[in-house]
Amino acid sequence: MIKKIIYILFLLVISCSNNSNDIDSEEITYEYSPQASLDLFIDGNRYLNQGKYKEAEKTFEKLIIIDPEFSKAWEGLADSSLMQSNLNKSLEYLNNAIAINSSISSHLSKKALVLYYLDDLEASESFANSALENNPIDVRAIIVSASIKADKGLIDQSNELFDLAIKLEPDDSSIYYWKAKSYREYNIDLNQSMQIINKAIEMDRSAPSYFIERALLYYSFGELANAEEDLLEAIEIAKNPRNQNLIDKAKEILEDVKK
Repeated sequence: MIKKIIYILFLLVISCSNNSNDIDSEEITYEYSPQASLDLFIDGNRYLNQGKYKEAEKTFEKLIIIDPEFSKAWEGLADSSLMQSNLNKSLEYLNNAIAINSSISSHLSKKALVLYYLDDLEASESFANSALENNPIDVRAIIVSASIKADKGLIDQSNELFDLAIKLEPDDSSIYYWKAKSYREYNIDLNQSMQIINKAIEMDRSAPSYFIERALLYYSFGELANAEEDLLEAIEIAKNPRNQNLIDKAKEILEDVKK
């Protein structure tokens, strides 16, 4: 469905000079060098870590101009799109990364994650499995696989995978978030889900999605005041760096809570 594209960005500036008639326009180019490529890659990832997703996107676009066969640059561009909730663009960029180098597990596991968000669970599971074939300890692929196992009702297998992910990355709060989310979405154990999401929030209070998840649990329990408090907290956190998709999601749930 997603066609392989070669994404090339040209920036053209028109310069007008009273002192020169032999240059009417100039094409801005970026010359390749290993150091320039590395610098842009580092800058792009720094912007991602700072939550400056637009700046990250622009930086990875520049990197792709000078080094279009650098698959990790395409992955970085996919990350910046994903964090701006542009799933289809993220998928396109990951397809480009995989076309260049299909042996890098992070390309495959991130595509599995995006496909999971797009509710294409069959394809998501396939790419998660491919990632794990390349790297059996790819935690992202393990999390996606665990979530899909839960969707299939394979609770024991799901728990084993989540436990493995936690063992591999004990300080990664997102694993607890995904486990709590699975327990709630598939009605496995709401009380246990609350304990797990509390653990995630205890580890990291900067993730608005964690508060949205807990608000949904409070809503299920009829604890509307607590749900409202968490949703308002999620909205505030999502303002910086701004994630409009999460803000809109929290506001939509808040409307139901206030009914």
